Amino acid sequence: MLDTTKFDSSESCKLCGACLSACPVLNLEGDRAIAEKQLLNSGQPSMVLEKCTTCLSCDLYCPNGCDPYELILLRWNERYQKKGLPALARMVMPSDPASIWRQLYPLMPPDEQELIKNWRARSGKRGKDILLTGCFSAFSPYLTMTPLLDGLTPYGDERNWCSGGHIYQLGLLDVVEQVGLRLQDVFNELKPAKVVTMMAAEYAMLGNILPQRFNTSFDFEVVPLEHYLLDRLRSGQLKLDFPVNKRMVIHDNCFSKAAGEVIWSPVRELAQACGVTTIEMQHNREDALCCGFGAAAGRFDLFDLVAQGKKRLAEAEATGAEYLIVYCAACYFIFSVVRELVGSKLEIYHILELLDMAQGRQPLHRTRRRAFSIIAIMSANITRMLLHTKARQRFKIDPAAIQGAPGPVDIDFKADRLCAFYYSLLNNPVVQNPWSLSILTALVRLALAGHRRFNHG
Repeated sequence: MLDTTKFDSSESCKLCGACLSACPVLNLEGDRAIAEKQLLNSGQPSMVLEKCTTCLSCDLYCPNGCDPYELILLRWNERYQKKGLPALARMVMPSDPASIWRQLYPLMPPDEQELIKNWRARSGKRGKDILLTGCFSAFSPYLTMTPLLDGLTPYGDERNWCSGGHIYQLGLLDVVEQVGLRLQDVFNELKPAKVVTMMAAEYAMLGNILPQRFNTSFDFEVVPLEHYLLDRLRSGQLKLDFPVNKRMVIHDNCFSKAAGEVIWSPVRELAQACGVTTIEMQHNREDALCCGFGAAAGRFDLFDLVAQGKKRLAEAEATGAEYLIVYCAACYFIFSVVRELVGSKLEIYHILELLDMAQGRQPLHRTRRRAFSIIAIMSANITRMLLHTKARQRFKIDPAAIQGAPGPVDIDFKADRLCAFYYSLLNNPVVQNPWSLSILTALVRLALAGHRRFNHG
């Protein structure tokens, strides 16, 4: 049974309102901030539960260490227990047939399909230094096709639920507890000496959140990828002899705030070593805005996701930067999708791709094709919800879907018919010409404007 006392800070709250007044999204005035926090404390409906983008900043703003972010998660968990999840959430539930993973793998080229199969396999990985790829890295496995990661043994299985990271952000606390138990079994089998995490979310979950809030213990060292790469740079193992000579901004993801400068500083040192000019966005580090993923947590509305992603891209564009550098695979795919939908000209690169360029290699950089694959999957799932009542029903997650997941290598690479249809349609030369794409982005922008007016009166 989940111990919710670790998430309920309402009794220790001093009702100063600092968490919500400093929030980079809500930015509520003093009295309004206090009133909304009081509603959260008492478990009453609050606009915070609709508007929060789960960026974690409020924990850093609270002067009394009351962890207001965790209280928001608890209120979402209470909502989930009563009502279940909206059907749209199936897309980010790894074991669900409607998940992006299930529908994306068949659309990938053979080299990436082979990577996914190899990542899942556990044989031969016992006792090794593991690169934990993370489930969102499975959306762009080509990122690991680089000698930068030589010496690490990749392991990843989306059915480990991102070590609980993204569902923690959604407030599914009882599900995270089950994920922690599954991970204990997995790592007891693998017995790694060191786990290098590709995502800050998994670094935070394995190194801090699961042990402290869910009593899950792990007997290995957890190292963020940024530290691993920086150590190689400082030791001389990583040579960066080809300056990139571009202006760029760095997007600090939500979970990086759980580690702070432990991640923020290494990312910037790596970027500068690549010969780029770094420009900081208005919101960075502890004030950084969400990429868009967390913006959908309050209402499970795709328009909220796209609108927030567009806002963040606009902030990056306003700096005059040519590149937006990310170090989170979830942000990488969100920005790639939103970029195509809203017509942004900003180039999105992962820190691994930047380092590849600084070593004189041209990264595969399949963002555009992958973005349209994911848009095709979203279109197919929305079509199903429009056509079938059952596809629109709310749901709860069966713990057996976590603990009883099938074997590690079995993958069905047969494409879903509706996804295949939208994939062919969106990648058709007629759709991909600049004129058609400009119409698509104009329609998306128009829809976003209507959505904003509807939700803000």
